[in-house]
Amino acid sequence: MIRFAYGLMVLLIVCAAGPLRADEAANTAAAKRLFASGTKHFDLNEFELALADFKEGYRLKDDPVFLYNIAQCHRLLNHDVEAMRFYKSYLRRSPNAPNKREVENKIRALDEAIASQEKARTTPSHGVLTPGETPPASVEPPVTAPPAASAPPAATAPAATVVVAPAPQPTPVYKKWWLWTTLGVVVAVGVGVGLGVGLTQSGGTTHGPFPTVTF
Repeated sequence: MIRFAYGLMVLLIVCAAGPLRADEAANTAAAKRLFASGTKHFDLNEFELALADFKEGYRLKDDPVFLYNIAQCHRLLNHDVEAMRFYKSYLRRSPNAPNKREVENKIRALDEAIASQEKARTTPSHGVLTPGETPPASVEPPVTAPPAASAPPAATAPAATVVVAPAPQPTPVYKKWWLWTTLGVVVAVGVGVGLGVGLTQSGGTTHGPFPTVTF
């Protein structure tokens, strides 16, 4: 009776282990497919898709290699906090990992980057403003007007030529009409007087004054 019960228990264990091994084998095969798919996405710089594959692969097969690959995807996506967490999880699950020194250096660099980002986020650049205070206006350099274009020199009108009439020359004395008229009268009078004297002398004795001529 005891042997029968013992044999039945062994049979039940073997029967139960069969499906478990089948499920484990199926999970392992699926994890391998996800690992291969995630690696392809990673090589193509499709880090979001690679991250999803590696996470799903770790759910099926909790191999620490998936944790390292998940950390790599987060780091390349600039998820510094998440990357540092998964690197630490990888070292916790695989304390004697062959790339332990490399992973520790990555954790140190990420820690410094996170601290620097936090400092830049919490440090005000120019102090804080009190309630009701307005920020100072930025002083901009005065805008200077561009130099005005020099106007072309105005065309100067040609200087008017002034013709100065020559001063009238004095008429020579011998060209004046009144002089000749006077001379003519004098000559005529002189001729008349000379003629009268000549007639008087040629008549001999004077008999009185000239006779009066009646018309």
